[in-house]
Amino acid sequence: MTRLFLVRHGQTDWNREGRLQGSTDIPLNSTGRAQAHAAASSLWPELADDAVVVSSHLDRAAETARIIVGDRPVALHRDARLAERRYGPWEGLLGHERAERYPDEDAAWRAGFEPDFDGYESHAEVAVRMVAAVEDWTASVAGDLVFVAHGSSGRMLLLALLGLPFEGRTLGSLHNAAWSRLVPAAGGGWSLEAHNVGAPAPGRTL
Repeated sequence: MTRLFLVRHGQTDWNREGRLQGSTDIPLNSTGRAQAHAAASSLWPELADDAVVVSSHLDRAAETARIIVGDRPVALHRDARLAERRYGPWEGLLGHERAERYPDEDAAWRAGFEPDFDGYESHAEVAVRMVAAVEDWTASVAGDLVFVAHGSSGRMLLLALLGLPFEGRTLGSLHNAAWSRLVPAAGGGWSLEAHNVGAPAPGRTL
C-alpha cells in the first residue's frame, strides 16, 4: 500500500519577509536548512526503508529533499509538476504592496478565492498537475512516497485528494518543513492521517 507523505520546503528569506515566491527560485536560508534537518528526524522513523522521495525542481524544495535524504540509500527524483503556483506580477511583493496595487484581487485571495489577472495559475490548474504527479508516481511506487513541494501547490493537492473545495480556507496553511501523511481510504480516494507534523509553534522558529 502506497502512503503519501507531503513535505513543504524549509524557510527562505522571502518567507521570513512575507514575500510571495511562486515560481521565483529562492534558496533556503539557515533557518530553512535547520528545519529540513528537523523534518528528517521526525519523518524517517515513519517511513519504510525503500521510500521514494520526489521534489519540486525549485531549489528551496530540492535542497530540502537533499537534506531529508542525507546519506540514506534512498531514490531521490525531481518533478517539475510539484513546483509552486505561478503568481505572475505578485511574485516578490509584500502583503501591503499586493493590497495597495491590487486591492480587489488581494481581498479575494485572502478570503480563499481566485484573483483575476494574467500570469496567475488557478487553483484548478495547480491541482490538475499535482494530482497527475501523484497518479503517475503511485502507479510505479509500491511503498512510501514522499513529495517535497510548496505551501500553495501542496495545499491544492491535499484539497483535491480529499475532495474538499478549493475556495475558502477549509484547510489551513502548510508550515515550513512540516509534513502530512495520506493513506488510501477503504472506499477509494485518500484519507488524511496526519497534518503539519513537526511544524514549530506559532511565533517560534527552529
